[in-house]
Amino acid sequence: MENKKKFVDQLGLILMMYSRESVRELKYIKKDTTELVEITYTGGHKRFIDITGDSCIAIMKDIYRALS
Repeated sequence: MENKKKFVDQLGLILMMYSRESVRELKYIKKDTTELVEITYTGGHKRFIDITGDSCIAIMKDIYRALS
């Protein structure tokens, strides 16, 4: 079974260190049956991505689309 929280945490570190985007943090949130990734940008702006039912590869793809 995939550990989505750990994956999102580590992907957030990679994006902060190597991306040209102003990502400050990625956070995995699970509420009931809904799974979200909260993207926090350097200026404080936040964006939420629905990743319910996604595999880790699909999570990466959804985050890529959100940052593009």
